[in-house]
Amino acid sequence: MSIFGRKDNVITYTVNKVINKDVYISVQNGEVVVNAPWYFTANKIQQMVQEKKNWILNKMQEYEQNLPNMQSVKIFGKYYDIKVEYKNIKTPELNLEKNYNIKIILPNKYKKIGNEQILEMSIEKMYEQIANNEVEHFMEKTRKILGFAPEDYEISKIKNTLGKCVNGKITINPELMQYKREIIEYVIMHEFCHLKYKTHGKRFFEIIEKFMPEYKKYEKEIDKYEF
Repeated sequence: MSIFGRKDNVITYTVNKVINKDVYISVQNGEVVVNAPWYFTANKIQQMVQEKKNWILNKMQEYEQNLPNMQSVKIFGKYYDIKVEYKNIKTPELNLEKNYNIKIILPNKYKKIGNEQILEMSIEKMYEQIANNEVEHFMEKTRKILGFAPEDYEISKIKNTLGKCVNGKITINPELMQYKREIIEYVIMHEFCHLKYKTHGKRFFEIIEKFMPEYKKYEKEIDKYEF
C-alpha cells in the first residue's frame, strides 16, 4: 500500500502484482487499486498514479457523494440527517454540524466490511455523550421542584424503557436524548416519583399532574416504551 499527495488530496492505493502485461487503475467501493505487472517498480507505479491523480480524485468524490445516508436521527426532538464519509483515520469520528446535519467519518477499512454496525455504535455513543452532558441538569431541576432526590443515578442502555427506579437508584436510557426537553423532564420526574410510590396509583399521578398537567400528551409520544 502506498500514499502520495498532501492535505485533502491524499490518495491511498493498493497494488496487486499480476503475471500478465496489462496495467490499469480502478476505484472499487472507494478504494484505489492498481493492477500492475510483477516487474513494475514502486516508483513507476507511483508515477502512473500521479498521472491519473485528477481522474482518481474525481472517482473517489463521485463515490462519496453517492454513499447512502442512514435515516435521520433525533436529538432533543429535532431530526438530523446523517452523512457518511471515509478518510484515512484510525477511529470513527462524529460531528454535529449546522442545519441539523451529523457527519460520521469512518476509517477507509470499513468500506470493505460494511458500516451498519459501526454507524449504530457511533450513534449510541453520541446519545451517551449528550446524556452525560445534559442529564445532571434535568436531575437537579427535578430535585428542586419536588424537594427530594435519588441516592444515586446512572446513564445506561435499558431494553424497552427510557428510565427505571430500583432501590432508590434511577437509571436513564441515553436514547431518551432523542426526545424534546419537556419529555425528558417528564420521564425523569416519573422516575423521581417512584422514589415515593412504587406503583402507578392515584397519589403517584397526583404529584406528576401538579407539576406537569400535560403529562398524558408526553406519554403518547413515548408509548412504545415501558416505564
